[in-house]
Amino acid sequence: MTSGSIGSHRAFMGVCITLCLCLVLTLLVGWRWYFESLSKRHTLIELAEKNEKRDQELGNLGLSLQAGKTEVPPASVLPKVTAPETATASAITSSPPSGSVSTEPPPNISHPAESRIKVLSLDESGEDVVQALALLDRYWQTENWKDRVPLVAHSERVAALMKDFYETQGGQDPEPGGLVSKARYQIDDTEILYFSYTSNRPTGSLEVAMLRGPDQKFLIDWESLIGYGEMSFRDFRAKRPTEPVTMRAYVRLFEYYNYEFSDSKKYLCIKLTSENGESSVYAYCDQRTELARWLDRDLAATGPSGFKGYTMLVSFPPDAQSNQCVILNRVIAPRWLTLR
Repeated sequence: MTSGSIGSHRAFMGVCITLCLCLVLTLLVGWRWYFESLSKRHTLIELAEKNEKRDQELGNLGLSLQAGKTEVPPASVLPKVTAPETATASAITSSPPSGSVSTEPPPNISHPAESRIKVLSLDESGEDVVQALALLDRYWQTENWKDRVPLVAHSERVAALMKDFYETQGGQDPEPGGLVSKARYQIDDTEILYFSYTSNRPTGSLEVAMLRGPDQKFLIDWESLIGYGEMSFRDFRAKRPTEPVTMRAYVRLFEYYNYEFSDSKKYLCIKLTSENGESSVYAYCDQRTELARWLDRDLAATGPSGFKGYTMLVSFPPDAQSNQCVILNRVIAPRWLTLR
């Protein structure tokens, strides 16, 4: 082999080695970029899932972080102490005199004011969370409702509602499945702990809101847990009250027009389903009202099978033609949790 050929061979080997090194470096850089991109993508997906889960939790309570951008309730309705709003119709709004309820849904009724929502940090091993979960376990294991009274918020008022629910209405507690999530929120001026369990309820979940009691320990908001109403759906349909009754129900837009409310161009219809999913009625309000427009917006995302929990005042028209078509007098809150 001549010196020229040796030099050419060495040059060729040098080029090959250089190309190999460049290829290896390119692959290393490419792999690093790929795995970093993959990691970032997984992080973004996890954050999106967390945000979606948080939004779902708020949605289950009938809340939205977007509410902070909307109208703030006047100071007179903001909570001064951590306590649920009274569930009696007389304390929420003045009932009309007997016999004065119109067959027409009220024309100028407004929608409820939005709440200011803030997500707070949650220490899952903190004393508040540990105490709250222990109290919930105690509640689930306590059979007699009278022994549960000390475990609920604003018990001096709620005890009478519990007696009505368990002894008069024959109501039963929902059974929780596995604990799905925990969170901490500030709604207007009230701090709540939120726990979500699997459930056989129509939404597939059971939401528990807990409020601070007089000794600063968290207690159960029993009314929103149970979905308490002044009457059971069974009694409401049987007695057909013409004065407004406070009810909690799962709500969605619906297309059912019959009896007094057969004019689909005049009325907006929503379907109200009981907390256990076993009974329902249809409620109507005038399409011309701000309430109807608000319902359209608020319930648009529920689709044909979704639900939102509302606390409402509803009544039957005088001489009602059926036991399933009622007047929507007012939406107290677009959730079961009510605060003052």
